[in-house]
Amino acid sequence: MPDAYQPLYRWRRTQIDENDPPSDDDWSGYDEEVCIGRIQKQAHGPMKGKWHWAGGGPRTRKRLLPHTGYLAEGREAMRAVEEYYHGLMRLNGLKGSKQP
Repeated sequence: MPDAYQPLYRWRRTQIDENDPPSDDDWSGYDEEVCIGRIQKQAHGPMKGKWHWAGGGPRTRKRLLPHTGYLAEGREAMRAVEEYYHGLMRLNGLKGSKQP
């Protein structure tokens, strides 16, 4: 089996506030201070067990679609967010700190 994807950016468990304990099923990615996206493992419904990814980035004039999706593995969802971020930055003539 191939090695798991190694994220380029800093990922940490999402915590909205002090009343929201972080979990292993909800992560946010950061390029320095910019939130590049979030992944969440779905606990219920037709996508149960899949990872929902949502790409983000700085405020830009142009946006990319699709900016969300579902994948079977958390590391692949991280990759999708990072690839979305790189595409968003290229589209707007910008570059992320770890962008190839």
